[in-house]
Amino acid sequence: MTLGLFPLNLVVFPHTQLPLHVFEPRYRALISECISNNSTFGINLVVNGHLHSIGCETRVVEVTERFSDGRMDIIVEGQSRYQILEVNETNQPYAVAEIEPIKDEIIPVDPTLVSDCTDLHNQVVRLVYGEDTDIFNPENLGDRAASYLLAPKAGLTFEQKQKLMELTNENTRLELLRDHLTEIVPTVRRAELVQRVIKSDGYLPATED
Repeated sequence: MTLGLFPLNLVVFPHTQLPLHVFEPRYRALISECISNNSTFGINLVVNGHLHSIGCETRVVEVTERFSDGRMDIIVEGQSRYQILEVNETNQPYAVAEIEPIKDEIIPVDPTLVSDCTDLHNQVVRLVYGEDTDIFNPENLGDRAASYLLAPKAGLTFEQKQKLMELTNENTRLELLRDHLTEIVPTVRRAELVQRVIKSDGYLPATED
């Protein structure tokens, strides 16, 4: 299978959505073709000029704005993972690659890991975005992997996100998330406390434990 590539300094996970601003002519051409043909393209992480070979097949689900100069704002959704086998020489202005799908190991997912990650993730989300923020509910998973839905707001670096993307065992991905979230929750709590003290003119809020 061949796929047009849109290398970026970010990681897109399957079943997650992300806004993109498309401004380079070559990628405007790629996205326009995908919209016209209802086809997919590939997003691979690029760090310091290095293109990671494992990426996510992605589809445009909405065009939110088109500009007169050809730029566009879009919403994309990750579909499935793949590995680049070879980048082909073509007449297209963007890179085109031969890819092969990456499949997960078929294993029972540990519900304790899902529960632990959900609790830690929701603590972080509420601290960072506020108590009224929508939180993750594992009952809405369906056949989707919890790790992919939890990862975008887990405070992972690009490299950590890429590592998680490349793992083929859902329990291993959840373990990575649990370890990371366990480590950062106290830091986020301290940062949140600092902001509360600043907002209260230096006095510790009375509701603080």
